[in-house]
Amino acid sequence: MMIPVSLLVRHLDLPPNVQAVYGTLADGRADLSGNYRITWHSRIGVFALPHLNTRFELQGADTRLSGALKTGFFGLALTETTGRAGPGLAQWVPGAWDCDITARLNDVGFVWGWRHAGASGVIETPQGRCEKSGRGISLPPLQVELGDADKDALISLSTQATPLAQIRVSRARRLGITIQRAAADVFPQLPKAGPITLQLPF
Repeated sequence: MMIPVSLLVRHLDLPPNVQAVYGTLADGRADLSGNYRITWHSRIGVFALPHLNTRFELQGADTRLSGALKTGFFGLALTETTGRAGPGLAQWVPGAWDCDITARLNDVGFVWGWRHAGASGVIETPQGRCEKSGRGISLPPLQVELGDADKDALISLSTQATPLAQIRVSRARRLGITIQRAAADVFPQLPKAGPITLQLPF
């Protein structure tokens, strides 16, 4: 745990937004593009199965998120992720739209275990505007509810109680996507015929 993290990642292809890393696996930080910084504090746990408990915090001018990550033989579990995620984070996603929207995360979690996947929490965004290549769209307030059913994770998108889409993430590495007709009223790029159902491996 006291090995410098810079030695551990020296021969790894880090994401392009990671500019520098400091400290150890137990306590350290990484400087990210866009003047963001993530810090972590990790401890080894042995209850049930050996695992690594990590508390983290992501900060920037428009962002402040904190949460916990547990990794081990059981799989991976992200829990207690709470705070705000600003529009500057979109620069990490190739081809992303430029938006003026800050998302609010409330106790968001995701589990990827040996036999199941799951999720929890709520993500909310206010009314705002996004632009790309000279095109612009105005978005209403949106809500993402995360849950689970039959050992799959569910991600449901809605606006003002109107369902727009649902994504089902299966431990068998399949995405089940259902897009409602109302989604085309919010996102003009989507076809107006609906509902549309897709099954995609990943």
